Amino acid sequence: MEVLEIICETMRLTGRTTAADSIEKGSPTDEAVRLTRALLTYLNAVLDELARGYFPLDTEEEMSAVNGVYPFSKFLKAPFKINRVTDGKNPVEWHIYPDYLVADSKNITVYYEYLPPYLDEGDEFFYPVFAVSARLVEYGMAAEYFLVAGDGEAYNAWESKYRSEIEMLLSRSSVKERIPPRRWI
Repeated sequence: MEVLEIICETMRLTGRTTAADSIEKGSPTDEAVRLTRALLTYLNAVLDELARGYFPLDTEEEMSAVNGVYPFSKFLKAPFKINRVTDGKNPVEWHIYPDYLVADSKNITVYYEYLPPYLDEGDEFFYPVFAVSARLVEYGMAAEYFLVAGDGEAYNAWESKYRSEIEMLLSRSSVKERIPPRRWI
């Protein structure tokens, strides 16, 4: 499913059917273009929130550096939390600085959590955790839309659907070493 399809479906969920129809016909109005940009921002915000708080994306990467300095720009994915660093089998001392990681080894394996890449209109929607569906993201986008629009009642309704869906998905998964935000309530 393309990102633009998710945006159009969210427009329909929020009552903006005319804008969604104009986009699908290939002749978007100025209002539809502005709404598309806003919803694209909300989509990326929702994906960021899901990765940071509920459905973390983790990976491991082998790296080499002569001086033990590993710039974050050299990582394959955008790290936001380093979980551990090893030299292949044994833990290695490491420290984080604003733009790089310093480790006491020239060859390391870094285990970290990363943020999903920024999606654009023409991109294909994909979230590495299978449980996260386009529908869940649409609920979050609708909640953001009404929050920004200042419609508190509609925001509460969509936020409730969004949180309920997250809770249902989390209840099916095992809790590991951390409790996601608001899970204990």
